Amino acid sequence: MRKTLRYILIVIIVVVLIIAGGLGAIYLVPNTFAQDDGTQVLVIEKGQTGTEIADMLYERGLIRSTQGFKLWLYLSGTNDKLQTGHYQIPNKVTVRELITLLQEGHVASIRVTIPEGYTVGDIAIVLEKNQIMKAKDFLAEAKTFVPYPYMKGTRPATYPVEGFLFPSTYEIPVGATPREVIQMMADEMNRYLTPAVKKQIQAQHMSIHDFVTLASIVERESLFDADRPTIAGVFKKRLAHGIPLQSDATISYVLGYAKEDVTIGDTQLQSPYNTYVSKGLPPGPIANPGKKALDAVLHSEDTDYLYFVADKDGHNHFSKTYEEHLAAVHKIYGNDTATSSNTEAAVQAGPNYDVAVATTEPNYNYSSEEAVQADSQYVDVEPTYKYTPTTVPAAEIPAPTPAPQVPAQSAPAMQSSTSTSNSYVPTTTPAPESMQNVVPSTQQTPHIEVKPAESVDRSTLVVPSGNSNK
Repeated sequence: MRKTLRYILIVIIVVVLIIAGGLGAIYLVPNTFAQDDGTQVLVIEKGQTGTEIADMLYERGLIRSTQGFKLWLYLSGTNDKLQTGHYQIPNKVTVRELITLLQEGHVASIRVTIPEGYTVGDIAIVLEKNQIMKAKDFLAEAKTFVPYPYMKGTRPATYPVEGFLFPSTYEIPVGATPREVIQMMADEMNRYLTPAVKKQIQAQHMSIHDFVTLASIVERESLFDADRPTIAGVFKKRLAHGIPLQSDATISYVLGYAKEDVTIGDTQLQSPYNTYVSKGLPPGPIANPGKKALDAVLHSEDTDYLYFVADKDGHNHFSKTYEEHLAAVHKIYGNDTATSSNTEAAVQAGPNYDVAVATTEPNYNYSSEEAVQADSQYVDVEPTYKYTPTTVPAAEIPAPTPAPQVPAQSAPAMQSSTSTSNSYVPTTTPAPESMQNVVPSTQQTPHIEVKPAESVDRSTLVVPSGNSNK
């Protein structure tokens, strides 16, 4: 009998140790389900129950067990001390760290990184994903708000601010309005446009608007920094001789997503943004270029090249004649079926312009005289710092709308001038609303109370970057 009791006691001790070990692992070991070291925005609303909070954490992959999380809240005596507000929670977080953050880690601003080459539509999706504002509200403001006069082109554009929202990392206050965010990003571009830079742009007989437009195409056509000045030189040479730019990146902008396998039909889309059918620059930028793309246009290479094609690693190969270009395409891709339609499109849509180049006088006035003169009033103006955010207490923020869940779509086949491993993938697969106007024709548990936040702090969020190549 005594021996039996001893066995029972041992079993009980083992079970207690297993349970204690499991609870300890939940409390002290980060959630291994998370695959990256980034963070995500979490919003706790006033009146939200403990079960709702635990379910939200579980759905985000921040905890392994809702029951375990709520039990530790109870055991730690913090079940009635969670604060409402916005939080930035690391993906790999322990329950101990999570409980601490939810008590005192609410933030006054959310750090967001906008990568080079993002469009206004992409930025809107990032802002909604991080529960800063609704994408549709940002897009609506982007259609009408023009912070600086030089952002206006001579032809209508869907978003006048496209191209002028400088890619960078921003601390966006909780409750900031779409206008404030646009002003913040436009101010950052304006800081790049110093008097010295604007004088260099004017010396090349370009308007600021056309300069940024060309830089946006260079941004989306190049994957490697070393290629950018040469690509900029190729496009400038084509502009000077009246040769269509024939940029696949502009077709992607017309379609609203980065299409890798451009067809003959795509090159014939009737849109002023399609540089296969329209000579010169499009009505405005096709993306928001970063500093390296802007610098590449500012200090472009003086080149005799007229053509380029990217290999499968994204490195560009340049040619002086159309025959050399077709030979380079064949050498890189051979009879690759994924690029055959693109080669056929190139043959039909890109005739040999060498004769025209040899017999016409180049015109290096890239912009109209009126546009260049209009910018003269801004040349000596020092960059301004207008942005003065108005923050709203976290408890007063209206309930955010979750980011739309866009169904995954298989990537199109490889184009002759596109890199698969590094090519830019837009944040939305179907053509977003932002681009649709471009083409004519997403057991009982302890009770937990949530109290209003009393203080603020800051944290960080890094959004994965993206890029594109032709």
